[in-house]
Amino acid sequence: MATNREWRWTVTAAVLLLAASLLSGSGAPTPHVELQVPSDIDEITAHAGQVCPGRLPPAPPSTYGFGTNEAARFAPSLAAPESAWVCRYDPQGGLPVVWIRQGDQQPVPQRSLSGLADLLTQLRPAADDRMCPANLGPRWMLVYSIGTDLTGVVMDDYGCREIRLTDDPFTTVPGDATQSGTVTGVLAGPADLLELTRNTSG
Repeated sequence: MATNREWRWTVTAAVLLLAASLLSGSGAPTPHVELQVPSDIDEITAHAGQVCPGRLPPAPPSTYGFGTNEAARFAPSLAAPESAWVCRYDPQGGLPVVWIRQGDQQPVPQRSLSGLADLLTQLRPAADDRMCPANLGPRWMLVYSIGTDLTGVVMDDYGCREIRLTDDPFTTVPGDATQSGTVTGVLAGPADLLELTRNTSG
């Protein structure tokens, strides 16, 4: 059942989207105005305190295990993290690729959370015409919590350094996020976001 806070966000977003649709008729671009609304599910307790699965949710074979290649239509509106962790995933097998976690989840220091929140506001849709080097490397998943709700930011440490969101790191394929405030598709982000993630891993 939706909480009063969620209803307020929904009504506000609906009004803003209606206004945006009216503007779009005059040729103005339609902005993305949703704010991230956490789910009511206690995802942390559900997985006994783990925030990273042993492997990333498998993408359809048609995507060779990488997930959607379509650029996101607009930027996400992600809430500021209350806590965050980093996990590394390495590719295994042939095609489709399977992404297996390496080592334990590593917490992001509290002193780094404000900087992380700023970096997350800089996520933008990837270029439609991007040309990526044909190499392969690890993926990093930055998982952050709002209450007991988890959101994953999956970053390729190869190619175009593509970024995909998952609104449930245990079940939602990266790039298929649909929770309010997240977006489907491929994003681009600041190099400092990947650097912070690498440094947290030790």
